[in-house]
Amino acid sequence: MLDEKLLEVQNREVELLRLNTKLKELLRKKEEKEKTLRKLESKLESAAKKLEEKKKELEDLKSFISYKRERVEELKRQKGRARNRSEFKQILRQIAKSEDEIIKAKQEVTRLEAEAEALSEAYLRLKKEIEPHVQSILKEIDELSVEVDRQKRKIAKVEGEIDKLKSNIPPEELQRFEKLKDKFNGLVFADISSGACEGCGMAFSPAEYKELLKKLEAGKTKCPYCGRFIYSKVIAR
Repeated sequence: MLDEKLLEVQNREVELLRLNTKLKELLRKKEEKEKTLRKLESKLESAAKKLEEKKKELEDLKSFISYKRERVEELKRQKGRARNRSEFKQILRQIAKSEDEIIKAKQEVTRLEAEAEALSEAYLRLKKEIEPHVQSILKEIDELSVEVDRQKRKIAKVEGEIDKLKSNIPPEELQRFEKLKDKFNGLVFADISSGACEGCGMAFSPAEYKELLKKLEAGKTKCPYCGRFIYSKVIAR
């Protein structure tokens, strides 16, 4: 069973698994960085939104005051054209009401201006605090993106090598190999150079290991514990 091409396929597939695992880890780290970035940006955007809302409220109130002032001027002109005492008094009441609304609105403007100033200062402090973190995270994300692309190129290269190797192996051998992969969790050939089976992890006794090496025959000798085909890098396969 042990064929150099099939062993190389296994080695390439093990490498592919390692590369894909690393890619997933890189993508996980990148996703975490992007999540942290979104939280920081959201925090800053929220502060900016509160400031803008307060400014808008202030502008609306100032517009209201301008409108009321214009209304007072119009009422004063109407007062001079009043046709009777009753109409005159009614216009006076409207003027008094509008002037009272202006006074209250001015007081509200003072309060809103103080709140807007406090929000502006808070926003600037937050921006100063957050921006260095944002720039640092953006740099880390860029670096991770470069590494992700590099990893994807490595994966594509190994996948191409696997396809090329498989194209030179008879279909029936590949089919048998795939079945054995399912049985042995992807590792059909196990190295015993360390004195233990690479596949199942079982350590051989010194006498057992010596006997295995003595009788080791490529494509025939199997691990006495898990049944995988075994080979040793310390001796010619």
